[in-house]
Amino acid sequence: MDEDKYRETYRTVNPLQCPFEKTLNSRRCQCSKMEKIHLADRECVGCLDKQAWENCRDFLELLRPSAKFALKMTEVEEPLPHGKEIKVQSGSIFGLSKLFNPEDNGKPDIYLLLQQALAKYELFKNLPLDQLMPSIVNFKARESRRDKKK
Repeated sequence: MDEDKYRETYRTVNPLQCPFEKTLNSRRCQCSKMEKIHLADRECVGCLDKQAWENCRDFLELLRPSAKFALKMTEVEEPLPHGKEIKVQSGSIFGLSKLFNPEDNGKPDIYLLLQQALAKYELFKNLPLDQLMPSIVNFKARESRRDKKK
C-alpha cells in the first residue's frame, strides 16, 4: 500500500488517534477508552471518547517539554523519535501508577490514571511532574531480539 494513501485512510478510519498509541501497541499499558483498528497489516489505536482524547493529548503536551532533561535533549522537537516517545508515554504512565497505586504491578489503565490525576490536582499543570521523571528516565523498552541472543 502506498504510504500516503495509507496515512489518508488512517486519518479517515481513526479520527481520534490515541496520543498513547505507541505505548498501547507495546502492550505495557491498557486504556478503557481505546479502540483497536486493523488497517492493512497494521494495528492502530483510536479513542472512543473525545474528552478522554483531549486529556491524553494535553497531558503529553505538558509532559514532553518537562521531560527534555530526562530524555537528554536540549530542545524538544515534535514529533519525538520513537524510542524517546515510548519513554515519555510509558514512563509517565508508570510514574502516575506509582503515585496513585503504588502496590499495583499490573498493566495500568491510562484513562483511569489521568482521571485520578485530574480529580486530585484539578489541572495537569498542578501535577508533581518531578515525581514522574524518574520513571521516564528509568523506563527500559523491551530488549531487541538481537540483544537477547548475545
